[in-house]
Amino acid sequence: MIIHVEMHDRADHAREVAGYYRLRKTVFHDRLGWDVEVQGNEERDCLDDMPCTYALSVDENGQVNAGIRLIPTTQTTLLDLAFDGLVPEDFDFHSPTIWELSRFCVDSAAAAERLPVGLGMATLELSLANLDYALRNGITHYIIVTERRMYELTRVFSLGFELLGSRTIDGCDVVCGLISIDERARAASERLRGVMQAQRTSCTDATSRVRAPEASRSDPETLAAKTRSPQA
Repeated sequence: MIIHVEMHDRADHAREVAGYYRLRKTVFHDRLGWDVEVQGNEERDCLDDMPCTYALSVDENGQVNAGIRLIPTTQTTLLDLAFDGLVPEDFDFHSPTIWELSRFCVDSAAAAERLPVGLGMATLELSLANLDYALRNGITHYIIVTERRMYELTRVFSLGFELLGSRTIDGCDVVCGLISIDERARAASERLRGVMQAQRTSCTDATSRVRAPEASRSDPETLAAKTRSPQA
């Protein structure tokens, strides 16, 4: 099951949110050795205290086996804080209709089910759920920094990933890209739903019905002045 947790209902999903923070520590700090902020057995940063949404894959026992953070780019994002230079200087991605996807992580032991091409089922379900979320909330683009191998998978499924930049960070090839929520994405999602249903006898309902929080720019002085925006 996929749930979207907003700031206003984190108290109702405190267990799931804590599980997501613990999974982030396991993946980013313990496994990958990244220089991330750790608080006890959780990984959190200042962006988690700002309005953002968590998309979480939760099993029948309430355990989080995958998750990702959605941040409106009208406020400070991880791209602003940690990936300077990945986006062209004249490209302005700060817009009410563009949201950043970050802190994607999967419990590889708990979410081992994969498609024949190697894409994890939890990743696929989160992707479909976030497409639904975007369509309901007026989001026209997602911007994301991810491993190049994930970018190659999006090309296999024709998800419309526009490559903005690439870099090697701590020996890992990463790319930054823009995903358009358009008819091409809708068509790709239908193909992916078909693939998922063919692999499973019953498909998890990857749909959340909550509305997005109102986005407002925070600390605008810290954001770089840029000149070009994508067509919404």
